[in-house]
Amino acid sequence: MSDTGPSFEEFQKRVKGTNICEQTLLATDYLNHINEPIMLLEMVADMPEMLEELAEWQPKTYAEHFRDSSFTDKDLAIEAYEWSPDRFRLRFEQTIDAANQCITTTIDALGTLIEQERLDDVRILCAEVSAILGGLVDQAGAIIHGTEDRSAQSQIDDIMDEAG
Repeated sequence: MSDTGPSFEEFQKRVKGTNICEQTLLATDYLNHINEPIMLLEMVADMPEMLEELAEWQPKTYAEHFRDSSFTDKDLAIEAYEWSPDRFRLRFEQTIDAANQCITTTIDALGTLIEQERLDDVRILCAEVSAILGGLVDQAGAIIHGTEDRSAQSQIDDIMDEAG
């Protein structure tokens, strides 16, 4: 952010009527990037060969996601992101970082389990991680919509500790 150019209030006016939250200047469309590996995890549980497709998934920043998307207001979403209040944007980034780390760690673990033909463990891991990621998506969605519930912060910290 700079001292010249649009203000937070100006961005609130610009995003009015779009799928970008006026309070946070964040858009839920970004969550599609995390929902994709959740869907693939659910498929890997029954079709381990789908791990190849899941392994192609790579984390994307908010701006990268929107640059690559067909979201109608993608340029506005990218521009508004920089003006999102820190109390939302930083918690959002932390939540997404936890999800990204969880996904990449799980892809590696699934590869080992599949190689060892431990398919029951593959199903268990896919179910557990899908539930964790679903919770992180819910938390990110709440942040996007301006909910400042910090109860899930300890869950995020636990995931980061386990993955780290």
